[in-house]
Amino acid sequence: MTDSVEPGDDLAPDDERLLARLEAMFRDVDPAPADLVTLAQQSFILRALDAEFAQLVEDSATATAEPAGSRAMAVRGPGAAPPPRQLTFQVVDERGNDEVVIAVQVESIGGRRRLTGHLAPRGPAAIEVRQPAATDSRHVDADGRGLFVVEDVLPGPMSLTLRREGFPAVATQWTLV
Repeated sequence: MTDSVEPGDDLAPDDERLLARLEAMFRDVDPAPADLVTLAQQSFILRALDAEFAQLVEDSATATAEPAGSRAMAVRGPGAAPPPRQLTFQVVDERGNDEVVIAVQVESIGGRRRLTGHLAPRGPAAIEVRQPAATDSRHVDADGRGLFVVEDVLPGPMSLTLRREGFPAVATQWTLV
């Protein structure tokens, strides 16, 4: 027989004291930055409460890891713009099938971003871009093929909300662009 703690089991008093001491130690030595707490609170305020959640399932920025020291660096001037980044968000039904896929290419243009996206299934939709750094959300329409472009997006956290006639809204997770 092994002594393991299952979810929902009560901890032994010694374990509770140990966990309390560890929590206090980490809180004193490495507290959460104040900005982190504020951003976390803002993300709950800015989320679409009536929307299904589209999870980020692919990000080209993390798909191609470079060995340490192999990344090129500009010595003079701003250097070349980074390559476009591909993001894919999806909502999956209870059987594991795609319900909605939102694919977005993020291009850096000066200090701003351009989002070029397409939806599956294809079709017209209203797209809302939400950012904590922007005073208002941005709204664009996807055409009948599910294609859309959003110009002049601020760098930083961003979430998209997709609205289609006759379907529940879909909101992407917050992603840095």
